[in-house]
Amino acid sequence: MDDFSKLMISVSGVRGKIQDGFNPETILRFSRAFATAMGGSFVVVGRDSRPSGLFVESILNGAILAAGKSVLSLGIVPTPTVKAVVNAKSAESGVIVSASHNPMDWNAFKFVGRNGFFFSQKEIDKVMELVNANQFPQAIYDANVKVDYQYDDAKLHLESILERIDVLAIRKKKYKVLIDAVNGAGSNLIPEFLEMLGCDVYKMHCNPDGQFPRPAEPTEEALVDTSAFVKSSGVDIGFAVDPDADRLVVLTPKLGALSEEYTVPLSLMAVLPEFIGKPKVVLNESSSFVSDRVVKAYGGSVIRSKVGEANVVQAMIDNKAMFGGEGNGGVIDPKINSYGRDSLAGIGHILHLMAKDDKPIDSIFEKLPGLFMKKTKFAREGREILDVFNSIRSGFKSDQVSEIDGLRLAWDYGWIHVRPSNTEPIVRIIAEADSAEKLNEIIHQAEKSLS
Repeated sequence: MDDFSKLMISVSGVRGKIQDGFNPETILRFSRAFATAMGGSFVVVGRDSRPSGLFVESILNGAILAAGKSVLSLGIVPTPTVKAVVNAKSAESGVIVSASHNPMDWNAFKFVGRNGFFFSQKEIDKVMELVNANQFPQAIYDANVKVDYQYDDAKLHLESILERIDVLAIRKKKYKVLIDAVNGAGSNLIPEFLEMLGCDVYKMHCNPDGQFPRPAEPTEEALVDTSAFVKSSGVDIGFAVDPDADRLVVLTPKLGALSEEYTVPLSLMAVLPEFIGKPKVVLNESSSFVSDRVVKAYGGSVIRSKVGEANVVQAMIDNKAMFGGEGNGGVIDPKINSYGRDSLAGIGHILHLMAKDDKPIDSIFEKLPGLFMKKTKFAREGREILDVFNSIRSGFKSDQVSEIDGLRLAWDYGWIHVRPSNTEPIVRIIAEADSAEKLNEIIHQAEKSLS
């Protein structure tokens, strides 16, 4: 069996560094395995803007064609757009060539199945069986298979969002909106979407050449220059995304970049007032309880899932939830074609909220509770994950223990979550409390336990 130890393989896809795990030979092997495993007559393919994307997609497309299937290529588009087109076109499958928030020297396959859902663990296992066997059918010579380049099909994604929000109310406001797309997959489609909403669009880093001018992950620290521009330019609101545009961060004229943890609760404030009944919302175990407080204000309940979009979506389906999300800025609205983390859906909902409330974003933000959270990480190499869990467990007492995704300990005033990342060779530690003092106590005890 071959060594794929340098790759990150999970429900978040197959990713690695170019020439250090995710090399042309490995790319071809995974491409052939996917093409062999999937049914249907065509596959929807899209990618982000990183320089390796073109050759990776070319290898992928070749494998799909050799398996007797056609390719519907959307070009450089957001991850949620590929998922939405798979759904709208009733395709059997799709692939996104993107390493999301990872640095430029990484790339990945994100595999999409029916209805635009990411592969489940069972489907990933099926691909891995074929990869490990390394035996594939002979190439099919079929004059009918082709690559059809159709960027306009991306509009199917936008149409499903426009049906979900009050477009006329937003257009009347003529908002001035900044978008920082990190020169990634959202560089063209997000400005187009904002123009459809009648916004005056200010573009920053919207040249999809794959040269990321800031760190790929849109954290507050990465958005210092973007924040300064939003504060000084007179725009009504700003948005920033990661290279594949599934994560969203909000920027306000007074505060600049907000924590990515506020994206989901702001979106919830838009949809909950119009929901009839007791809403169920699914969040992953690492997401802030700010969203819990918003949901509970409307008589609803929050269900926690494992981290990872596929896990959140499955929990939403199982529990018939009306909304979901992840604290990394991932908004999941089941009424939009993408039914996954979708920055464009978040943008639409938040502009809808501003228009319906007739208030600036800073005034709306003031309604939300303060956030006391710390996210840290350390290299996993050389350390057994069970030893990390045992060290944390020994340092705390808690009756609220969850092991569905790593280790999560909770109290009435806060929680700590320790887990290996799905997308990087690291261990993540996230803690939250209802005050800075209590958060510091949790962090101090965690550091003491791990040392």
